[in-house]
Amino acid sequence: MIRRAAICATPLLLLACAGPEGEPPSLATRSIEGVLDEPVRGIAPVRSAADPALAAEIDRLVSQAGAGDRDFGAAYPAAERAVAAASGSSMQSETWIEAQLAVSALDSARAETIAALGDLDSMLAEQTASGRPAETNRLVAAREQVAALYESQNARYDALNRRLRTQ
Repeated sequence: MIRRAAICATPLLLLACAGPEGEPPSLATRSIEGVLDEPVRGIAPVRSAADPALAAEIDRLVSQAGAGDRDFGAAYPAAERAVAAASGSSMQSETWIEAQLAVSALDSARAETIAALGDLDSMLAEQTASGRPAETNRLVAAREQVAALYESQNARYDALNRRLRTQ
């Protein structure tokens, strides 16, 4: 019975695939087809103004991020020891709670780096919106440097937090 239904349904399914009768689609070149054949042209660099006050602010933010990274580095060993001590403990145990507090303190220690990265991002966004770039090379380099610190901190923090959560 199922076999007979399948045999009867096959021609109906093939008819469903057939398109409307009429002209087949044109094989003429479409307007979009030649676009990728054109050479890619580079964007001319944007001229960036010198601004000593902005340069000093960028340097201050990089220093702030560095201080945040040092704070994070100083807090990390204690958090790592606390997580190791909590290994195998239940979430209600005193050692697990101490480890959670140490990991929370570690999270707070990276606040200066996060704030500096946010300020640098705001500067970049403000310059983009205003169309008046200043200290662009310094700003982009500082943002990359601070972002690298932030990503390193995140990787270490996330790994430690996962260890605590999975125990």
